[in-house]
Amino acid sequence: MVTDVFKLSSEDTVARALNMMADKSINQIPVVDDDGKYLGMIFAKQLLNSSAQPSSKVKSYIVNTSMVGPNQDVEKAAQLVIGSGNRALPVVENGRLVGIVSETDLVSTADFGHAIVDEVMSGAIVIEEETSLADAVSKMRRYNISRLPVINTKGVLRGMLSIIDVARIIATPRERTSKSAAISGGTAAIKDVKVRDIMRRTVSVEPGTKLNSLADHFKRNEEVVVAGDGRPMGIVTPKDALELVLPKKTSEPMIHMAHLEDGQDRTEIQEQLARFLKKIQGKLGDVRSVVVYADKHKTRKYSLRTRLITSRGVIDAKAVGYDPLSASKELIARLDRRIKSEHSQRVKYKQHRESARRM
Repeated sequence: MVTDVFKLSSEDTVARALNMMADKSINQIPVVDDDGKYLGMIFAKQLLNSSAQPSSKVKSYIVNTSMVGPNQDVEKAAQLVIGSGNRALPVVENGRLVGIVSETDLVSTADFGHAIVDEVMSGAIVIEEETSLADAVSKMRRYNISRLPVINTKGVLRGMLSIIDVARIIATPRERTSKSAAISGGTAAIKDVKVRDIMRRTVSVEPGTKLNSLADHFKRNEEVVVAGDGRPMGIVTPKDALELVLPKKTSEPMIHMAHLEDGQDRTEIQEQLARFLKKIQGKLGDVRSVVVYADKHKTRKYSLRTRLITSRGVIDAKAVGYDPLSASKELIARLDRRIKSEHSQRVKYKQHRESARRM
């Protein structure tokens, strides 16, 4: 764990929080009282998507989170990071904040054996460098993601844009020029800023790269882009890598749920997914685990994101519904279409190879 923690009080402003996030390149900050008692966490994505004003107090945006103690074992901490969907957890002793442990800290302790990036990477949702920053922010919100690989008109990787890069642009100027406009309305002030103006350099590796070789990269970068011929094929984050080492208690694939507090909804979604996994058995090879992230939006809709981790790679999908169960049914339908398509492609490829071998 890290003991030198950047933190805020509940009376600090949203503008100060965003400035600290931008300066320190962090996505979340713990909030404590005058005695160092842990009150909760605030998150960059939450602030930038909210109706918060720069002068608003952070106490209105504090989120209760899971906590770990200094003597908690690393495996349990990794499970909590995945289960919370957050990038870091507070380390609390006798109610007081004594440190923070991040997904990057946890990855540095893991051994991924012979696993390669292809097994855990997510598909890359990209943005062109000449796109306006406002459109980039809109794309992040639409897909509920925090980063976008930046490409040129030929599709070649040029850099990375993250939500922290956006905070760096929005926070300070809006604190000076406007005390009333909401942070989420900041896109009006950045419509003329191009992605290329604020994108940062990023690390890329080739397909087939061993996961164990990424530990040093993750200490300096939030992600690694998997690129072939210079074109983004996928992204690997520390959390993606951690999903690979989640404990497997039974012979059946483990289903891990994050962000969903309702016990009944959680159980029903897990049962739906378990039935689906039995249905597709044999089409994907070994299904190791399934991770589902649930998010509730201001529109009263729910979105579910899932990562199906198999021995042949990751299949991810997203669906939206007016309640978790309807979103789950749509999610399974989309996974089913993806799996059938990939299975069909593999069968055709195998037939092609057999035909070529006979010739």
